[in-house]
Amino acid sequence: MVNLLMGLAMGLSILTAASTWAALQWRSDRQIVQRSHTQQELRALMDTLVHDIRRAQFQGSPEDFQMSSHQVSFTVNRNDNDQRDNNECSGFRLNGANLQTQTACQPAVWTNLNDIHSLQILALNFRWSCDNSFGTQGDSLWIELTSQASNEPVPSTWQRHVRLRNVHTHMRPASSPCNNVV
Repeated sequence: MVNLLMGLAMGLSILTAASTWAALQWRSDRQIVQRSHTQQELRALMDTLVHDIRRAQFQGSPEDFQMSSHQVSFTVNRNDNDQRDNNECSGFRLNGANLQTQTACQPAVWTNLNDIHSLQILALNFRWSCDNSFGTQGDSLWIELTSQASNEPVPSTWQRHVRLRNVHTHMRPASSPCNNVV
């Protein structure tokens, strides 16, 4: 009888240890998947910013490109008619914990790009870098995005530089002061 009770106790101990190990593995795997999902979402947001900003048109009109440290608005000539149609306004801004994109000119329509329940944007910063050198490839825009995922204890910061291929010294927007000059 004693051997049976000892065997049962050892079996329960082994079963408890195995189930605890399995639960820890499951929790670890879940955290890895959540981190991966958050990184993919942030990469997609940054890729969207970079892609759209590269398409900005600079024809010399003040509304073609406007920038502050936390918002950028620009024109994208989608149909090549050299007119600013209502769907040709674009831009990005931080509104609370939402990263938003502009999808219409009048009235201005801003659409959320992130779900604040899973990912909050804490900061969005833009900085213009001028390139005055001979044979320039154009100015660049530095983007910094700080976010906090709901499942992460520490915020993360992503930075990207966007080469503005069609912006040169003579077409530089007035709203974009040179923070540093190459």
